[in-house]
Amino acid sequence: MCFCNMAYSADDYVCFYSDGTRLMQSLDNKFKSFISGLDYKEYHIPAIIDGEVLRKCGYFSSFPHHLTVAAFVRKECCDDVIAKKTVNKEHLETADKYLTPAACLHIYPMLEGKKDIKNSVITTKARVYRFEEGRFKELTRLWDFTVREIVIIGEHRYVEELMTTIRDQAVDFAKKISVDSELTTASDSFYPTRQNIIKSKIQKVNSLKYELLIPIKDEKVAVASFNFHDTHFSKPFNFDNEGEIVTGCVGFGLERWVAACLDHKFNFSRD
Repeated sequence: MCFCNMAYSADDYVCFYSDGTRLMQSLDNKFKSFISGLDYKEYHIPAIIDGEVLRKCGYFSSFPHHLTVAAFVRKECCDDVIAKKTVNKEHLETADKYLTPAACLHIYPMLEGKKDIKNSVITTKARVYRFEEGRFKELTRLWDFTVREIVIIGEHRYVEELMTTIRDQAVDFAKKISVDSELTTASDSFYPTRQNIIKSKIQKVNSLKYELLIPIKDEKVAVASFNFHDTHFSKPFNFDNEGEIVTGCVGFGLERWVAACLDHKFNFSRD
C-alpha cells in the first residue's frame, strides 16, 4: 500500500497532503451524518489533560502504559539544551499534565454537576495520544492520531439504543469498503493486574465494548469502538442523578479509515 501521494508518514505519526486531507474530511463528515437527525452539540477539546481528571476516570490504574507525559524544559537547563541540541530527562520538569489519551475524557468534567443533560449527544474531533507500547505501524497504529468521538448521555435505554443505531450505520458503511468487515465484542488493553483482568472479562461477558474491524494489508484493524460505561464516568463527575444517567461513547479512528479506503481502492465519491 503506497501512501506517497496522500501522506508523509513517520514511524509514529502521519501528515496528509491535500488529497489525504480531503479523504479524511469526507470520512469525518460521514461519521457526523450518523447523528445528523439529532440535536447534538459539538465541543472542542485541547491536547493536554489534567492528572486530576485522569484520576477521577480511573486511568492511572487501568491504562498507565498508554500515557504520554507533558513536560517542559527547566529554565536553568536551556543553555545545556542549546549546546547539545537535544533534550534529556534531566532537563525536564513535569506538572501533572498529560497528552489526551482518549477524546471523551475531557467531556465528563465539562458536565460535572449538570442536571439538564438527560438524553443528549456531544461530539468532538480531537487529536489523541496513546503510546500502545511503541508498536507503531504506518497509518494503522500511531502515537498521535485523530478521532471523531460521539458521547451519549442519558437513561440506560436511550444510550444503548442510540449506540446500536450508530453501530449499525458504521457496519453498513464498512461493508461497502470491504465485505470482510466485521463487528466483534472486545475489551480494552488494560495494564496487566489481577483487577484489570477482571474488568476485561466483565467487558466481554456483558458486551460493554464492541470493535468494528476492517482488513487492511491482510490484518484486521479496529477502525471504530463502541463503549458502554454505565455510571463509570457520570458518578465521579456528579451527573449520574442517583444512577439514572449513564454514558457511552463511539470513536472513529480517522487515519485507519483512510488506510482502509486506500487499501481497498474505495471510491468515496460513489458512496
